[in-house]
Amino acid sequence: MLDSLFTWLLLPLGLVLGWVLGQRSQQAVSGTEATIPPEQLGGLLTQLASDDPDQAIAALTRVAEIDHSTVELHLTLGNLFRKRGEIDRALRIHEALLARPGLSEAIQAQVRREFAYDYLRAGVMDHAEEQFEKLAAGGHYVGEALDQIRIIYEQGRDWPHAIAAARRLEGAQGESRRALIAQYECEMADEARRAKNDGEALQHVRRALAEDSDCVRAYLHLGNLLEARGEFPAAAQAYLRAFQLDARFLPDVIEPLYRCSQKTNSGEGFLQFLSDAKEISSSSLPYVAEARLLADEGLDPLDRLAQGLEVRPSRAVLAQFLEVLEKQPGVIAAGLDKPAASLRLALRRLMESSPKYQCNNCGFSPRQQFWQCPSCKRWGSITPIDEAMRLPGA
Repeated sequence: MLDSLFTWLLLPLGLVLGWVLGQRSQQAVSGTEATIPPEQLGGLLTQLASDDPDQAIAALTRVAEIDHSTVELHLTLGNLFRKRGEIDRALRIHEALLARPGLSEAIQAQVRREFAYDYLRAGVMDHAEEQFEKLAAGGHYVGEALDQIRIIYEQGRDWPHAIAAARRLEGAQGESRRALIAQYECEMADEARRAKNDGEALQHVRRALAEDSDCVRAYLHLGNLLEARGEFPAAAQAYLRAFQLDARFLPDVIEPLYRCSQKTNSGEGFLQFLSDAKEISSSSLPYVAEARLLADEGLDPLDRLAQGLEVRPSRAVLAQFLEVLEKQPGVIAAGLDKPAASLRLALRRLMESSPKYQCNNCGFSPRQQFWQCPSCKRWGSITPIDEAMRLPGA
């Protein structure tokens, strides 16, 4: 299908090119333009019509003089090759154009831009970066070129160079990239944590917060690092700040806050947090957490879970309600504990297989957190889905 589409695109291109070269031949008869040999024009159209692109490229590069209109036709043909995946042919067209003398600076920049995208499509990132650098240095397509350089480093996970590119882009466009730089610092914190270098990870998290004091990801990182160091009050403050910045992250902070409250014997503070969370968030998780606290104290949490089902019904509350219900003496006596357990297990399996996060930009719904959406590549756009909440401790 691609071959037939490409042929269909080449035919009108050949007709247009024929008209342009024909006009040039007519001008040559009147002495205003150099003559294009008729056999060259006819051969070129034949090669295009028969979908012989190699010979078409050779014929195009033999055209002696190039004005703006013929450059546009070359660029169109090169773009067709690149879209078709024939990167070597696109490169040959654009390389031949760049080698031509007499092109204006603006046309050279336009060709170099296409040349850079050829390398980008081919995966030759260093060559693509070189071309984009030349564009930026020449003052052409500066914002676009610097952004592509940033993306190249981002894809290569070269975070220090990605930060430098983001700062250059910031300077060129006058728009803040500090939130993006904070994400890059968090990426480096992740890498340091995996290398078991928590001290370095903490440095990167603090740099992230220096760039963007509203970075939820950085506060979640900070809480995790401080909790691992046994600094539970400070960790709790970091988790709480993440929730205050974005209440949708309640599923990511409620269990860590519970752990910190247990370590510091601050159950009342955690209860106050749950009370505030009911006002700020539409989540049912505060009811599940309150029921857990009641169970910790040896009290029956069934009424609190029943209240949660009535006020904010969700699978999380229902699963916890069934778990408590199946242990009730009356339920056991009536032989209903096994059906309740079976329903609870089925509900848990459903929750475990459901997406737990969603991108607010494109709707991509993964089961794990991605700080850069794999689909739309937006940073910080994926947040927890309320209906698929994880049960505390699960």
